[in-house]
Amino acid sequence: MAFTMKEVGRSLSEEDIRTLEFKLSLLLPKDYKAFLLANNGGRPEPDAFPILNFENNPKDAIADFFGIDQELETDNIEWNYTVLKGRIPNHLLPIADTGSGDLICLSLSGIDKGKVYFWDHEGEHEPPTYDNVYLIADSFEEFLDSIHFWDPLEGIDVDSMIIEGDVKGDVLK
Repeated sequence: MAFTMKEVGRSLSEEDIRTLEFKLSLLLPKDYKAFLLANNGGRPEPDAFPILNFENNPKDAIADFFGIDQELETDNIEWNYTVLKGRIPNHLLPIADTGSGDLICLSLSGIDKGKVYFWDHEGEHEPPTYDNVYLIADSFEEFLDSIHFWDPLEGIDVDSMIIEGDVKGDVLK
């Protein structure tokens, strides 16, 4: 499904990306560079994506893609990479967040180079392992293609939540 980006950052040049790569001593994949040149962060609409083999949480939603020179420091690739170094496996680059402390990361090297992962902050390990890292897609393009609309109530039997005219919890508020 196609998506649109809202609240994107300033237009980037190839030089902006080379500068980031130099500062972080890494090389970004071509498809991710193209995404940055086109969007420089922002919020996708729709925003949901699948998470493979993450029991009880097969989907989540992107709050923000990180960019370069974003107004909010926490929305910057460089800031996230620096702050999270030593907390996530060392060859993963945080590229987006879910708004709840979890991350979407891109593998930059190794046998899983180019794959996109979900990093679950609640399962964090020291030192970092893949025990709290779940595959989203085999490539950045596949990840972008997987973004879709998601109704959080999908699959929930709303009728069974109604008891004598009251709704259990705040689910439908």
